[in-house]
Formats: sequence, C-alpha cells, structure tokens
Amino acid sequence: MLVLENIHFKYKEPLLHNIHLRLAPGKLMALTGASGSGKSTLLKLIYGSLAPEKGQIHWKKEALLGPEYNLLPGAPFLRYLAQDFDLMPFTSVAENISQHLSVFEPEHLEKRTAELLELIDMKAFANTQVKNLSGGQQQRVALAKVLAKAPELILLDEPFSHIDPPLKLLLRTKLFHYLEQHKIACILASHHPEDYMGHAHEVVCMEGGKIIASGTPESLYQNPPNTKVAQLFGILNILDKATALSLYPSLKIKEGQEIIVWPHEWSFSAQTGIKVSVEKSLFIGNGYLIVFKSSEGQRLYMHSKTALLENENKCIQVSLERCEQRLKSLAV
Repeated sequence: MLVLENIHFKYKEPLLHNIHLRLAPGKLMALTGASGSGKSTLLKLIYGSLAPEKGQIHWKKEALLGPEYNLLPGAPFLRYLAQDFDLMPFTSVAENISQHLSVFEPEHLEKRTAELLELIDMKAFANTQVKNLSGGQQQRVALAKVLAKAPELILLDEPFSHIDPPLKLLLRTKLFHYLEQHKIACILASHHPEDYMGHAHEVVCMEGGKIIASGTPESLYQNPPNTKVAQLFGILNILDKATALSLYPSLKIKEGQEIIVWPHEWSFSAQTGIKVSVEKSLFIGNGYLIVFKSSEGQRLYMHSKTALLENENKCIQVSLERCEQRLKSLAV
C-alpha cells in the first residue's frame, strides 16, 4: 500500500497542500489536472527526487525519503518514467531495456527483454540505436525500461504524449492489462482523459496543488462535484440558474449552482426547450459537434450524427431526471 499523509511542498511559493492518498498493490490511479496543478511535482516527491516540506510517504510501511537521505532517488521496488525518457541514445533498443538487468543471468535477460519488446510492439527495432527512433518510439522504449526489473510501483508522467493515436489505444490496453496481471501499482499523470478512462481504478483531480475531487472515472464523469472537475473530461455545457429554470421551472436550484450537460445528453424538441441557432457543424469523425448560440447569447455544444445548416433554428433539451441528478452532486 502506498500512503501519502498530509503532504505539503513549496519552492518559493507553496505548490502542494495537504495531500492524502492511498494506493493498493496492482491498482491504477490517474492524476489529472491542468498544467501547473502539481501532478509532476507529486510524482517527484513519491520518487524521492524532491522532499516534502511536511508529511510522510510510505510504501508497505517503508518510508520513501527525499534527496537529503538518498544520494540517488528511487528504491529497488520503484520506477519513474519522466517526460524526458532518460534513454541512452547511442545504444540499441534492447540494450536500453535491459540496462538494469543482470548480465550474469543471460537467459533471464534475453527472455525479459523479448517479453518487453513484445509488450511495446518493437521487436523489429531491437537492434536499432535509440537516436534513430521517433519520439513516440523512444517513449515506448522508456516505458519498457521502467518495467524491466519488475517493480512493485511505477510512476508515469504523460507516458503516451508522443505516441500516434492508432497505437496509443493498443499500447494502453496491453500495458494496463500487464500491470494488473503482475500486481504492479501505478500512478499515471495525464491531462488527457482517454489515457485513463476505462482503465483507472481511481481518478484524482488536482488544481492549484490541491486535490479537488477523487473517485472512479464513471462517478466523476456522471456526477462531477463542480464545473472545474467536469472541465477536465472534455467539452461540456454549463447551464446557469436562469437557463435551467427556463427548461424546468420546478427545479430546486440554489443561487450559484450550475448544471453540467455533456454534448451527447441533448436531444431536439419540437417547441419546448432552449431556443438556439446553429453557428457551426464541426466534423469529428463519428459525427459532428454542433455549436449553437442561444437566444441569450450562450454557446452550447451538442453531438449529432449529421451536420446542421448554419443559422438553422432549433430547440434543444435535456431530461429533468438528468438535471436533478446533477444538482444532487454539484456543490455550490
């Protein structure tokens, strides 16, 4: 179990405030938040390249200490993939992956290297020098390298940022299955929801060095506690009190409360609902993102299978049940 208790950290100004986390072996935790929210700093504190000003970090009752205690950061059971990859450019892919494996166990070294080359789908590049690889290929090699010595806990900072979309889905699926199968705990820092949705056991949302929400991906998406959390998951609509009451006057909505509506949750109505006109129809592959402007001047977004004509007038609505559900979860 990874335990973070009351973690505080600052450079010249405070960066992390009162961080408490728990992560069990074999579980995947996603850290998400805008750039500068504290995700990377938190990973560095766990790894030991930084030391908290206050608080304690433990893995299975062993303290994870900072640079004032250790000449080199890390521990035998812990690996960290930073955004700079930390590869040896003039050696081969296979040599990079096996860098920390024992040369006195050649059969194990060869077998383990082959296994990880298969995981990252780079068997054909085993003897290629790293300097000749693309950024995405280098990122995959770095990922295999941190797994080579079978760690119990890995920390991944934007591990898919350079990888092409078709391969990214396959690699994520294979990697997270591998981690679960081998009971490796993982903290993944990313501001891309597709990196962890459907895989993470827990999502921790950060802003300004604080945890502002945590829960399963499904619970946070379906019932976000505030608009700041919802905005981490993509394009959304925010209905203020006046707009919400124009849809359903019976709603018990407090001053300052807002209702979040995802683009796929709208439906068209013949006459009732919010009156809008079409500004744009943006092709997004599996359909269109329709950009509306309401009669009050608010921009609203809706998914549609077909494009709509510019300046076409429509009425859109969302169910009363959905509005009431969101009001229960949203804080003022």
